[in-house]
Amino acid sequence: MELRLLRTFTSVAELRHFAKAADACNLSQPAVSHQIALLEQEVGTRLFNRTGRRVTLTVAGEVLLEEARRILGAVDRARERLQEVTSGAIGRIRLGASPTPGLYVLPSLLAEYRAAHPRYDLHFEIAPVRELCDRVAQNDLDMAVITTAPPSGELQSKPLVDDELVAIAGIAFGDARRQRVGPRQLGNDCWILREEGSETGRHVSSWLHRHHIVPAKTMTFEGPDAVKRAVMAGLGVSIVSRLTVREELESGKLVQLGVTSPLFRRQVRVVDHPQKHHGAACRAMLTTFDRTFGATRSRREATCRGRR
Repeated sequence: MELRLLRTFTSVAELRHFAKAADACNLSQPAVSHQIALLEQEVGTRLFNRTGRRVTLTVAGEVLLEEARRILGAVDRARERLQEVTSGAIGRIRLGASPTPGLYVLPSLLAEYRAAHPRYDLHFEIAPVRELCDRVAQNDLDMAVITTAPPSGELQSKPLVDDELVAIAGIAFGDARRQRVGPRQLGNDCWILREEGSETGRHVSSWLHRHHIVPAKTMTFEGPDAVKRAVMAGLGVSIVSRLTVREELESGKLVQLGVTSPLFRRQVRVVDHPQKHHGAACRAMLTTFDRTFGATRSRREATCRGRR
């Protein structure tokens, strides 16, 4: 059924008058009669009883009026919501993050975003990098913040903030362990490792393999927070993102080991699909990223130019 026919029918049904309905719909009376005839032909039955100048609804007309009001109301609500979306008044963003940025980089930024845009629906979740990238590619997520370049060339990425891996130990190891140590000197220690599938865990495994280190003992924990707490408890040593232990290193709750071999450096990046149209909520998030991390990048670039 055409919406224009339902609107004309509803006007006639509510006013009980073809001429008045014609004025309300800005149509001629013959045009109103023609549209009602088309609608009656489509539904296969009469919708109005016409007795002289009196117009009343048939049973079919009463049923259609109830449904037409519901349909037209839904269409009007949909139009209003779409206008709000296109004007930027409301919106939705589905954001994912791998554990390190999800736990240690984004929480305060998300709080700022939600306070600035209370009408935007913010959906956020933490998952492994490959899962996040697959879901961004499938448009199940609008964008994701990860600690590596996207594994698929289908996606585009932009750096947000620098990160580096650091070797850490609990304070029970003492000041002597603050001195520079060779990788193999750590072979006899118990190593606290990340779960399978972790991007940080992959870099640590690669570093151990490159230096032919087979730890005497290992313990595996899921997530950066669990690894950090295990090391703080004195269970062993580990290599983690500096972002995850910055506060504990500054407060002396953890010791950074001066490993002689360089550790991996990386960038926290936001990834999305180059062909995706971002609505107002997504554009606002990208603006928040630029405002939060842009100044840091500018200072870093200026420092690098000054060293040349």
